[in-house]
Amino acid sequence: MNPIHWIFFIGTVVLSLCFALYGQWVLWKYAKPSYHTVVTGCEVARFVLDQAGLIHVSVTPLASSEQFSSVEDLFLETRIYEGRDFLSILTAARRAFLKSQLSNMTFWIRLKKRMAFIVTFAVFLGWILLILGNFVTALSFLINLGLGCFTVVMLLALLDMPFELEIETRTSELLRQSGHFQINEYVHLKKLNQAKAFWGLSSIILMPFNQCLCRLRKNGSIYGI
Repeated sequence: MNPIHWIFFIGTVVLSLCFALYGQWVLWKYAKPSYHTVVTGCEVARFVLDQAGLIHVSVTPLASSEQFSSVEDLFLETRIYEGRDFLSILTAARRAFLKSQLSNMTFWIRLKKRMAFIVTFAVFLGWILLILGNFVTALSFLINLGLGCFTVVMLLALLDMPFELEIETRTSELLRQSGHFQINEYVHLKKLNQAKAFWGLSSIILMPFNQCLCRLRKNGSIYGI
């Protein structure tokens, strides 16, 4: 790769690697399986909705995240609805906050899924083009296209960053106000919330790894981070 290629490579892949390592370190330190709270995801979601004045909105357990039969209720997967681990609590709080801010939660979820598909496609296409361009001399022009895919992914993440940071700030404050968590528990939740806000910047590295991890788990092997 020429110097310009290296600039784009460092600005996308290396930067993504840094955020991926940071995110995995936060998960390892603050989301251990032994950490549990006294409340469930349902109770936290109920508190957030009540604070927003949405008393009429029910928090409903859902076996499959693909089904949203009503725009009035807040649907949470059963593991999040009943969960007491930090990630379930955090997910419930973020979903409830979004419910209080968006008039159509179902539309937002579908939009996010479409964006996730675009990002996944761009990441995998970028890696394929980058590898072909580096190892096949006649296809060296593909390096530009591969790095271009990575640049698009990072730009999408940066555009989404202000929204994610606002969610992090508001939900962290709501969790603090709830009074359900000790100081050390709140610190753990806030650190995880901050890492969640930066997840998009780590997708170039984490997305291929997570996809491979899911396939390996389906084949009966257990792999952890």
